[in-house]
Amino acid sequence: MKLQRLLLPALALAACGDNLKGEHIVAKTTQLTQYQTCAALEADLEDMLIRDVHGQIDRRNSYGWGEDSGGDDGAEPSAGDDNGGPRQEGEDFSGTNNQEDGVDEADLVKTDGYHIYTVNGNRLHIFGVPEFGQLTDESATPLEGHPQQILLDKDANRLVVFSIVNTDTLPEGHPLRDLVGNNEPDNQDYWYWRTPYLSKLTTFDITDRTEPTLLREAYFEGWYQTARKVDSSVRISSYASIDNPVLWNWYRYIEEQGEDATKQIVAEQVRALTLADMIPQVYVRTPDGQFTTTSLSTANCNSFYRPTDSHARGVASIMSFDLNDDELTIDSDNVISNYATFYSSQDNIVLTESAHDWWWFYTYPEDPDQLNVHAFDIRTPGETHYAGSGRVEGILWDQFQISEYEGALRIATTTDMFARWWNLEEGEEPPQPASHVYVLEQQGSQLVTVGHVGGIAPGETIQSARFAGDKAYLVTFRNTDPLFTLDLSDNTNPRVIGHLEVPGFSSYIHPLGDDKLLTIGVGGDETGANWRTTISTFDVSDFANPTRSGVLDIAGEDGWSWSEAQWDHHAFTYWAPKQLLAVPQSTYEYDYDDETGYYNYRYLSKLELVNVNEETGALSRKGAIDHTQFYPPDDNRWYYLDIRRSIFMGDYVYAISDKAITVHRTSDLGQVAVQEMPGYSPDDWWWWW
Repeated sequence: MKLQRLLLPALALAACGDNLKGEHIVAKTTQLTQYQTCAALEADLEDMLIRDVHGQIDRRNSYGWGEDSGGDDGAEPSAGDDNGGPRQEGEDFSGTNNQEDGVDEADLVKTDGYHIYTVNGNRLHIFGVPEFGQLTDESATPLEGHPQQILLDKDANRLVVFSIVNTDTLPEGHPLRDLVGNNEPDNQDYWYWRTPYLSKLTTFDITDRTEPTLLREAYFEGWYQTARKVDSSVRISSYASIDNPVLWNWYRYIEEQGEDATKQIVAEQVRALTLADMIPQVYVRTPDGQFTTTSLSTANCNSFYRPTDSHARGVASIMSFDLNDDELTIDSDNVISNYATFYSSQDNIVLTESAHDWWWFYTYPEDPDQLNVHAFDIRTPGETHYAGSGRVEGILWDQFQISEYEGALRIATTTDMFARWWNLEEGEEPPQPASHVYVLEQQGSQLVTVGHVGGIAPGETIQSARFAGDKAYLVTFRNTDPLFTLDLSDNTNPRVIGHLEVPGFSSYIHPLGDDKLLTIGVGGDETGANWRTTISTFDVSDFANPTRSGVLDIAGEDGWSWSEAQWDHHAFTYWAPKQLLAVPQSTYEYDYDDETGYYNYRYLSKLELVNVNEETGALSRKGAIDHTQFYPPDDNRWYYLDIRRSIFMGDYVYAISDKAITVHRTSDLGQVAVQEMPGYSPDDWWWWW
């Protein structure tokens, strides 16, 4: 079963003047309504902005500011390397740790088995891997802004870099400065920016890895979130808040004019805005170095949608293009929304966002947290088509709380996450949070909830989730870590089958076959978390009675430590052919100086290797790869000190940090090759201009 595409009518707008409080409705569902004219979009955005500012004015004296909507010895070639055909991901080398098969996620490191591609400082570095265990420097290409992630299509020989450009540090004379900044109309001495950030898309032809060729540069207003690639089609998720001085300058008038007059002044100022003032713009650098400006809107603005019975002040955009398209034409779909969480399967993209902006709950504090769920069909290369929407209660903040399976969407949320304390009577306790799993199926234009199990772990919140076929696993936490197993084989009757309480909590769950889980998180005891990095295995073969079969504390000697893999699954690399787990691990060591009376601290940057027995679940420490030597103690830098990623290739593991890539035998972790890199510096923000 596939989610169906929908063609939707124009949005009907109510002529309610500038007192836009309107009727209070707690709707149980929602639908994206497609705009048919730019005039309708402009008027609707003005209405929403006026509501937003009026809400700020109403609550200016309240302290409850609401909720956020969330070169060494060299190596001998590996046995069998290149002798049995092309190198295969998953068999010969490890790739990106993706959530879904067939959906490649953007990350700061990529490999095709023959090369390693990584962004470092303001450069794209390409290294060759002629034989497993070797590493050659192929090229370093300058990049503008601060690169975040890359996507690679080895068949099309194209690579895309996603960067963030901080607009308020654009230097004088930069061509973008006058496009994204301006003087305030009422105060020519005051400069403001249309957006605090620009996201940049840079596409290269990498047929010649020693000299990548620039194909296209495009900048779009807003914050780049993430990107996915299915076959040759790339989809980018970004979010742009609608930002303009009229939305905060009401402070100038409130004391002298009073609330009612200030609201009227703001309404008039908002009505004077143009559509271009409110929606994200796209800037394309032409071959002569100049810029052209376009809008994400089409001639009639039908690339924009708004969810019914919702309130927001931003635009969530899905930008799609096909790497096999010589023109690299971008197709955009834009939703007036709150900050959205992005998920992709091979067939569909799902955006989830809070139905109401923060000010709504000041005006209507009794309303439940509601989550809009919007699905888009991505089966056509380079295109995205709206399929349908639904609504559930609660909030979520992680892609792993969303899943599609056999045409149904599964959503894991937590309700009552935030105590609206300004609405409580003295001595009144806030409602307890609880977790839920919803199953939604498409019925016409709606994603309808056909199954729901709720009230999971009252008083606790979801720390991690994983859907695996017709099963699901949730980890919640308050003082201990309950692991819940759920049966989702019947969409209409999802059920909690078993649970296990252990100290601490898991922040990422990685399935090992059908009946084992490998997790990373923090340890603890009955009093709560101890924040020591902890690896665990769980046996879920008896689904009603899960057990923890292995636990390994990999924290530093002094206990305080962290791993990027605790919050970014791309840093978690499990290599099944050797049953080895690699995760970054960082901490400090210190000693007391008797002469000065002070402690001397030194940052430790390591990659921990853990043996995982898939049959028994037993865990043991293999050893660690140390990059601390690349960061001298007198450097005094506090940023980008960690080993970020790792790649397994044959009998070797490659450890990648900001300052170096080192290559080690998996047998004894002996180093066989190294390539140092310049690393990031605070001034690495600008390319030629």
